[in-house]
Amino acid sequence: MSRTDALKQFVKNAKRIISVAWQADRFMFIVLVALVLLAAVVPIAFSYIFKLVIDEIIKTQNAAMAVTTTLLSLFAFRYVLDLFANLRATFHYEYLDNLFEHKIDNALVLRFITKLSQLDIPHFEDPETQNLIIKARQAYPWRLINFFYFLFYSITSLGTLIGSFIVLIPFGFWIPLAMGLATVPRFFYRNRYIKVEWARYDKNTIEQKELMYLQGLFDDPSDIKELKVAQASSALIARIRKLQEFLYESTRKPLRGSLPNFFLAIVFEIGILFILAYLKLPAVTAGAITLGTFTFYIQMLDRISQSSQEMVGQISKLFEQNLYVGFYFAVLDLPKIVPEKNPGFAFAEIRPPKIEFQNVSFRYDAKSPEVLKDISFSLEPGQHLAIVGPNGAGKTTLISLLLRFYDPSRGQILVNDVDLKDVQSSNWYRFVSILFQDFVKFSLSIKDNVLLGNPELIDEKKMWNAAEQSGAAEFIEALPKKYEQRLGKRFEDSAELSQGQWQKLALARAFYEAAPILILDEPTSAIDAEAEAQIFDNLYRTYKHKTLILISHRFSTVRNADKIIVLKDGMIAEEGNHKSLMAMDGIYARMFRKQAKGYLD
Repeated sequence: MSRTDALKQFVKNAKRIISVAWQADRFMFIVLVALVLLAAVVPIAFSYIFKLVIDEIIKTQNAAMAVTTTLLSLFAFRYVLDLFANLRATFHYEYLDNLFEHKIDNALVLRFITKLSQLDIPHFEDPETQNLIIKARQAYPWRLINFFYFLFYSITSLGTLIGSFIVLIPFGFWIPLAMGLATVPRFFYRNRYIKVEWARYDKNTIEQKELMYLQGLFDDPSDIKELKVAQASSALIARIRKLQEFLYESTRKPLRGSLPNFFLAIVFEIGILFILAYLKLPAVTAGAITLGTFTFYIQMLDRISQSSQEMVGQISKLFEQNLYVGFYFAVLDLPKIVPEKNPGFAFAEIRPPKIEFQNVSFRYDAKSPEVLKDISFSLEPGQHLAIVGPNGAGKTTLISLLLRFYDPSRGQILVNDVDLKDVQSSNWYRFVSILFQDFVKFSLSIKDNVLLGNPELIDEKKMWNAAEQSGAAEFIEALPKKYEQRLGKRFEDSAELSQGQWQKLALARAFYEAAPILILDEPTSAIDAEAEAQIFDNLYRTYKHKTLILISHRFSTVRNADKIIVLKDGMIAEEGNHKSLMAMDGIYARMFRKQAKGYLD
């Protein structure tokens, strides 16, 4: 990225973070601006008052007078200003910044998770996008908040710097210019270090990603169990240590190389400051400049040096933060991969629709082979469909297309004769409820776990019925807090469930949603045969007039389906009901007999 592009990116990010802060709380934003401007003026005012105090002291001494009312007034005014400055700083840094920080933090987090919730599934399957999201997570909210405050603090330093320049012009226009130029090396070396540091960070993303992954293995109890038995912990810890050392060295080398340059820049800056102060000493001894004026002059030189140092540090940190802030906004700017028509088609009535796959083929990208090939079938409203086949046959991919996580590479999916591409996703998802094989285990209450099936509906009677239908009611009633019991291991007073109990609870969530279409992907894989039979009796009774799509390796759960599709190598190898497929004596019949033989043996 060129310097021009980097500057444009910086300005763009600054505008966006200011916009976030403005929308978070406009009143606090305005107060902050006022305090920042005030903070820029106060140091110069202090220095000028101190000049007056010194000159007045000298006058009173020369006149052999006692401390005058004027002198007392000047001292009093100086400490009133000091009190005011401390009160302002306390209100600014201890109160306003802390409150406003929470406001900005909340706004940034909400924007980020809202964007993540809106990303298309292919985004999460793309390694580059995953790296971007990881970088963005490391940037927000603290780096973005720091970026915002460094921006305002640099404005404060800039205001003090400009004010000091102006008041020093009467001493010679070249003096503030020389003092300003003396600070350039510090900025130059600091900026160069940031670029080196950034290159290191960007280059080592893979190592950082692997380190985070390996550390995460020690957070998951299921992973810990396997690591213990396999005695693999030591090997992974050694790998973590090696990555840590690599990343440490990547940080140490640029820091060590930059240190001498920083020292030289500081020595150069202090040397210029000394020379400029020394040049005015003859005028002081000759009486052309009062001691108070000379003190004011020295303080303004110091102000330029200090303000420059502060501004260099803040701008350097700004540009450093900007490199990370860019990742956050890059995630917010991620485009749609699965496009939606605006406004798109919306069905007025939410009821079981006719679904038709017409010559549907799909590949994940141009370089990948086709996962599905020329899939054609129809599903009438209220029909029950089972999809079976070996692993890798394309069963889950077919469901992903129906959920419009992807669009077909070729062919069409029609819903009531409307192309699914033309239907609003929000409208289509009102038709569908799904229980994924890797369903979510919410570390919330049991009530929340069920009601999240349809958050717009709060119906406890329906919740109880859903728990009965899924077989979850029995173990729920045995828990100390019943439906108010928090689950998982993250929080105090929570209870952990077995995999089978979690699966029943997830089924209850699906029953509670009661959508016209229910999709189940291995819904009872962790449930015993007796409970499974009861669940499917409830399922077929509840969904007698609704559409049911079932993916399962257990043929006992699919034999009652109206239609069974056998997938093999991404194609429909067989289609029919249980009776016709058994009569065909093909793939389905062989798989069914093999599984049945296993039960009989």
